[in-house]
Amino acid sequence: MTEKSEDGRWTFGNRTRFVVLFLGICTIICNQGAYTTISFTVICMKDVIEEHVARNQTHWLQNSADVSFVFSAGAIGAIIGLIPSVPLTTRFGIRNVLTFYSFSSSIATLLIPLAVSIGYYPVVAARLLQGFGASILFSSIGSISEGWSPIAEISTYIAFLSAGFQLSNIIFMPLSGVLCESDMGWRSIYYIFGGVACAVTAGFYAFFRDTAQSHRNVSTKELQKIAAGKSETSGKRHVPYVAVCKNKVVLAIWSSALGGNMSLMTLMIYGPTYLNKVLGLDVKDTGFANAIPYILATAVKFTAGPISDKLTNVPDTWKMIFFAAVAQLGMACGFFVMALARTKLIAQIAYTAAIVLAGVNMIGVVKCAQMVSRQYIHFVMAVNSLISWVAIFILPIIIGYLCPNHTPEEWSVFYIAGGIWVIVMNIPFPFLATTEAADFTKPGFGEKRVGDVEKN
Repeated sequence: MTEKSEDGRWTFGNRTRFVVLFLGICTIICNQGAYTTISFTVICMKDVIEEHVARNQTHWLQNSADVSFVFSAGAIGAIIGLIPSVPLTTRFGIRNVLTFYSFSSSIATLLIPLAVSIGYYPVVAARLLQGFGASILFSSIGSISEGWSPIAEISTYIAFLSAGFQLSNIIFMPLSGVLCESDMGWRSIYYIFGGVACAVTAGFYAFFRDTAQSHRNVSTKELQKIAAGKSETSGKRHVPYVAVCKNKVVLAIWSSALGGNMSLMTLMIYGPTYLNKVLGLDVKDTGFANAIPYILATAVKFTAGPISDKLTNVPDTWKMIFFAAVAQLGMACGFFVMALARTKLIAQIAYTAAIVLAGVNMIGVVKCAQMVSRQYIHFVMAVNSLISWVAIFILPIIIGYLCPNHTPEEWSVFYIAGGIWVIVMNIPFPFLATTEAADFTKPGFGEKRVGDVEKN
């Protein structure tokens, strides 16, 4: 419902922040879905392989090392994209930077069918550009939340924005499975997804502003609610990189990300491969089976975020530790069960549970990052993203070594090691988690450090 303020502006019933939230979710859904589509379509590009076989040629899709590097190329592009993302966001704002990155990913998606028809290296180039564009999606959650979410609604905002990653799989994976086996073929997936991503990105740029203060549709009442409890900061301030990197809570957050992100990336990227080659599901069933855990994870996020915000009688620190423990221990236990299970049903239940429980980590570890780093959340989240993309880069190498034949026995070794890794890397977080803003976020700290640098 929209309302006009006294000066004639539409205020959306003092809920403009929810319109922004919706646009943010849509942007993440489209660009993340477009990026991950190739992990599914490589199993249904049979026509391309058959053309080469008819000419007595071997296609790169028949070489597991080449396919793995195509996956890794996206991570390389993302790492390249993350390096300038923090200074670019500081200077130009998340609106301009996210739009530029998203358009890059969308255009690359549209070009992939042409790249496949040309050869291997054009596909690698397109994946590099896709990765570059998708690199900032995770970091944008923090920046959008910082500029638009009231502190009292921060869990809901983070949970809903991060649900875009799950929703992309819910929407794109089953649709990819249908299109792959339809007369339209796998190429239509890239044309449809890339086109929609371009349109959504354009809509995001047209409406979004970096802060609620600079948006003409935000009422005074809503602005006061968003600003309540936040420290006043003026102008664009340099990120105090050294201070952030030395903060014990931030280091615990990054350690948790190092443990959990690599494991979650395994489930997200190699989920279709595990379901198809290890559990023996066909292409269409793989698409739907891979969507089920993301449907449940989204439902859990949509429920857990608001519940966390409404449990005002429970200290926020306790809630963050609880949700982090549920997410990380749940994923580790899921890995152990998948490693030991000898029946398809139990393995699929464990796979589903691991993804579902991992989703609530956003209102555990990520909420802690938001509360501690405040206006510098884009840097903390950029490092989190970097950890994820490095994981994506090295996972094909690790899995290629440990699971060359994709047998249940090979994957068991990988999942046991992964479960132990998650637990060990998350040990520091419960002891260091806090909701207190770090000293480097306080007024005067950033300016003082910048002045010291200039004097030297």
